[in-house]
Amino acid sequence: MNDSILLINKNININQLNLRTWKEKRDDWIVVSIWLAMLSYALISNIIIIFGILRSNTMRAATSYWFIISLAICDIVMIIISLAHLIPATAFHESFTQVDSLRNIVMLSLYDLFWYTAVLQLGLMAFNRFISIVYPMEYKCIFSRKKTKWFIAIMYILGGIVSLPTLHPCCNIVWDSELYITRYLADFSWHTYVDMTVNSFSLLLMVISYAIIIYKVRESSKAMAKYQLTIRTRLLFQKQSTDIESTKYNSRTMSMLPPRGQVSKKEMRLFIQFFVVSLVFLITWTTWQWLPNISDSKWAYFVMTSLFFINNSVNPTVYIIFNTQLRRELCYMFCKNKTIKNGQSGKLRNKNPAVKMLNYLGNQHKNDPSSTDGDMVNSNSVVCGRKLSLTDNNKPEDV
Repeated sequence: MNDSILLINKNININQLNLRTWKEKRDDWIVVSIWLAMLSYALISNIIIIFGILRSNTMRAATSYWFIISLAICDIVMIIISLAHLIPATAFHESFTQVDSLRNIVMLSLYDLFWYTAVLQLGLMAFNRFISIVYPMEYKCIFSRKKTKWFIAIMYILGGIVSLPTLHPCCNIVWDSELYITRYLADFSWHTYVDMTVNSFSLLLMVISYAIIIYKVRESSKAMAKYQLTIRTRLLFQKQSTDIESTKYNSRTMSMLPPRGQVSKKEMRLFIQFFVVSLVFLITWTTWQWLPNISDSKWAYFVMTSLFFINNSVNPTVYIIFNTQLRRELCYMFCKNKTIKNGQSGKLRNKNPAVKMLNYLGNQHKNDPSSTDGDMVNSNSVVCGRKLSLTDNNKPEDV
């Protein structure tokens, strides 16, 4: 009888603890609604860029795009975990899962595996851009198909090793639905130093790589300015000449090529893509470090967690904005008339707004020989033993 009374009292106390005020429920549903919108966009955009890359033979064959696909896969897994676990836990709290439950611990450990993998891949992508722009002749050796597969596999292995301690009681990471944040279950964990080391190493690699790239771009701009000044001077002299020798001189002048170390517009766009993605990660991680020291409000933690979800959606957004070929593939994919026959009249082709935009982009590329957007290396370099044609993005030529 006494045991029954104790059990009833215990159930009453649990029900009282589970009762939430109207204000708390309102806050929860505001947070859930915002996060659902952010995660839905992130999931759709990441899936879209994967399909866009896989549709193009050129992008699919370029090793640098493999990093984008792998990073998108990491984002998709983190988004799915957030939608399947973090969102319901925030909406229903203890009714869905206990803070110290095994499911909460395992789901957060799996989330960390792909988070650390993505962090390490951001550092590797910065190194990829560094080699492509600063040492373009060594690019095909360092980032060959076989080596790139190994690099990506190693990133996943390292991500698993770093996240494995979170399954141990001393390092358990859980989702606290009351504060809208992930935290260590113990008051202190040595895993915080591991987390800081991994993130700091990746950030350091990004800073060094992009700093050298910026210096290279400045030097390249100076060389191009000098080259353009020389061309203008010779063309001015050519206009003033009227003899036959000037015609021969004209052929020699027009055959001049830009400096060999010149950074193309394509590489600059790719540099901007990876730089912006890395910058968002820098903001996310630094905010995670200093914001808890300023405020312990749940809304401050809400901002921190929201930055992680924004980080999942920034990657595909940046690639769609800056990558011309990816946009072209997406236009073809979502165009109403997906297949346009070669024998179709030009008048019918021009009626489609998407085709008009694609024609404009094609003309822009014809006028800019340094922009290919197909491969992520120099336009005159060789990738994986194949040289990509500038005129037909779907037909790589053997060297």
